[in-house]
Amino acid sequence: MLRIVKIVAIAALFLTGGLAQATETLDRLKGDKRPLLLFSKSRSDAGLGKQIDLLRDFRPEMRARSVIVLHTSGNEETRAAIGYTSIDRGTARALRQRFAPEPRGLTVILVGKDGTEKARWQRIVSPDEIFKTIDAMPMRQREMQESGATN
Repeated sequence: MLRIVKIVAIAALFLTGGLAQATETLDRLKGDKRPLLLFSKSRSDAGLGKQIDLLRDFRPEMRARSVIVLHTSGNEETRAAIGYTSIDRGTARALRQRFAPEPRGLTVILVGKDGTEKARWQRIVSPDEIFKTIDAMPMRQREMQESGATN
């Protein structure tokens, strides 16, 4: 019985450690950036490449909305695709545990400045759809009012 308790305790520490890594990485961005997380089975996934290419054409609009794009492909470490942030080793696994993306295809998840999931798509998403989602958020509305911007 004591052995089972030890095994469960070790497993709990292992699992929560991974979640802590995802939380630490996202916590550093909290209040400052809106992470757009891209998950795919492999880096060669056509959907991943197309999504990143679409977004690269809209860097000024993404910068205006404080969006940083992070991608996680298969078992590889998480990388910044657009924008820059330091990312801890092991973050990929932790992000997969926290957000549970589909095992196949592309999963796109928008995380707000408060660190919570705001939108999820299982397909390539147009930048306009992402921007409309962000621009409808109360925090973004305040940002636009304070800066006098319309988008």
